[in-house]
Amino acid sequence: MSKKIIKLCKEDDCKNEQTTMGYCRFHYLKNWKKIREKQRKKAIANLNKYVEHIMNKHPENYVETIKQDLRFSDRFQKKAEDFFADEDFHDIMEGVNIEEEVENILDNLKVDETF
Repeated sequence: MSKKIIKLCKEDDCKNEQTTMGYCRFHYLKNWKKIREKQRKKAIANLNKYVEHIMNKHPENYVETIKQDLRFSDRFQKKAEDFFADEDFHDIMEGVNIEEEVENILDNLKVDETF
């Protein structure tokens, strides 16, 4: 007979079982906003790493490279896997409808020449 290991909630003095991201249901809901903000910041940092990588790899035409990657979502997802955890990638792309919105984003993309 094997023993089932139960992990406890990360919240101090909580004796409930973990259900989501190391928290029990109650504490996950209590800390949801803080958790989402932390995920968002991590996703932004990873997106910046991706852009910096593309800028270093293709210094003359990095904007065009990024546009091409975004136009072909399969290609972008393959490249993005190197920079993002699976959850982070979906957090970044969550608000973007790949088919409709990416064209709008790309058409209005402007490069700050002082960067």
